[in-house]
Amino acid sequence: MRNLLIIFIILLSSNTLSTELSRFERNLDRITSIVKSDDLHFEIYQHTLNLGSYSLEHLWNRAYGNGLLLVLLKESWSKYIEESESLKDKLEKSINGSSTPEESLRALQLVERTQALYNTYMSNKPLRKMLLDQSSILNQSIERLFENVLSLKVNKALPSIIKSANRLSMFERSNSVILYKNSKNEDISKFANTDRFISDYIDNLITTATSGLSSGFGAIAGPIEWGDGGQLRDDELAKDRILSGLMPLDIIFEKKAYKLTDYTIPGYWGHNAVWLGTKDQLINNGLWNSKELDPFREQIENGNSIFEMRKWGTTFASYSKWMDLDDFAQVRLKGIEGKSKKSLLKIYKILAEQIGKNYDFSFNADTAFKITCSEIIYLSYGDVKWPLDYILGRNTITPNSMAEAIFYNDSPVEFISFVKGDRENGAKFYTKEEFGKVMNFSMLSDGSYVQNYKQCSLKYQRARRGAIELKNICVNKTRALTL
Repeated sequence: MRNLLIIFIILLSSNTLSTELSRFERNLDRITSIVKSDDLHFEIYQHTLNLGSYSLEHLWNRAYGNGLLLVLLKESWSKYIEESESLKDKLEKSINGSSTPEESLRALQLVERTQALYNTYMSNKPLRKMLLDQSSILNQSIERLFENVLSLKVNKALPSIIKSANRLSMFERSNSVILYKNSKNEDISKFANTDRFISDYIDNLITTATSGLSSGFGAIAGPIEWGDGGQLRDDELAKDRILSGLMPLDIIFEKKAYKLTDYTIPGYWGHNAVWLGTKDQLINNGLWNSKELDPFREQIENGNSIFEMRKWGTTFASYSKWMDLDDFAQVRLKGIEGKSKKSLLKIYKILAEQIGKNYDFSFNADTAFKITCSEIIYLSYGDVKWPLDYILGRNTITPNSMAEAIFYNDSPVEFISFVKGDRENGAKFYTKEEFGKVMNFSMLSDGSYVQNYKQCSLKYQRARRGAIELKNICVNKTRALTL
């Protein structure tokens, strides 16, 4: 009895720790493993519809970002489109009047399911933009599905398709929403129906303009630097000590005080990247020969174990070259040492999917067709909550906010190292508490941290001679942050 109680507690704890997105991920893995069957289309439809409903709630209430949502949107819709291919053929036959009653039923199911997904995802602007961004990654296949299945031609053909499907038994007809509504003389004109979203065109123009300005500024500021490189560049003792502490999939941060671009990005840190691991490390972890490492293996063998996004695109770098910087920091996903081989390979798989993407000069964390350095990590590390910044009307994930995450309650990452280079006296390695002071966080007696910030407001004050003037009054405050 005692053993059963322990098992129950463990299961309860794991369920409590598991988030909704993890459950969606497991369900999609289950669906993907199903052998082809007529029920598979319904399975992936239900999954994708439920994911859309969850996404609406998440976007309405969210206080953090989770890149797994974008990954699940892409993979779920990709599977739905795949399973819809054979039904599209049945729909085409039904439109031409050459289908059997069974084929007509399947055609109607494709229409009503796709319509339900369209209504769920496209009626909400933030979710619609996410979906259309994922469609861009999937070569516009989601838009093409809508155009083919929800077209005016299909709408006009519905009465004849219904007539054909009505030859089936009552039990078989009960499997279609359209047939049920038609039997009750309810309106079916809203099926095979799409809308036009004029405001999206305006938003796209604004995004294109701001991205162009950001790209142009980056092209000008990028080459501007001074001095003779970073303070850590030639400190071999410090670099050897840092290298010895790196583990596969550690997140590393750079500060280059000698580059102009470092002063144009909000916060202390201007860039971050992923340490893929060395060949020996990956062999020891049993990962080296896995197919998920195929896109990385040659680069790692050549000493390029750092994967990152720069303004010119995704790239690899050697440790010695990357360490031409002034300050360095390293964080690690909590519990990554205990993750299964399958979970680790999933991270490498999604990292590989980022290869070849262009830089996201709009800095939008809700899109993945183009990405920034931080968005590589945001998308690839699975079910992880990250703090977002709201800048210029869009959610962004910056290197600095990822570094700040270690000071949040329930942080997904842990502090490993923070190093400041000093060419004359040698680099200094700092504690987490000292790192917190640099990042404007203070440690409390219980080991938790609070962020130091100023709260300012404009107030009218009477001067000595009776004149009233407007002054900006600021008060120093602290706050605990939680993910």
